[in-house]
Amino acid sequence: MANVEIERKIASKLLWARQDGCPVAPGTEELANEMASIARRRWNSFERRSEHIPRTTANRIRDMARGIADRFETGGSEMVGPLINDYEWLCEQIAPILSETTD
Repeated sequence: MANVEIERKIASKLLWARQDGCPVAPGTEELANEMASIARRRWNSFERRSEHIPRTTANRIRDMARGIADRFETGGSEMVGPLINDYEWLCEQIAPILSETTD
């Protein structure tokens, strides 16, 4: 599956999450596309960036949530507080799409 197609599927899921009430999901197609691109790159670079962390889906989701929070929250993931749980939930929703590309 091409990166553009993957990111399109992710963006669609992100917009669905916003409609479902997720407070950290993007509210516009433009932001959804940007977040989808960041999520895909973060997922694909996990092994290279995290060589001493077990390669589990849960660890990848946490890493992706931190990366997205770093980009979209003022002060980054250091200042996100309890919203990190919402970022992790959001990343759990898109992880199945991303795992299809790495299996």
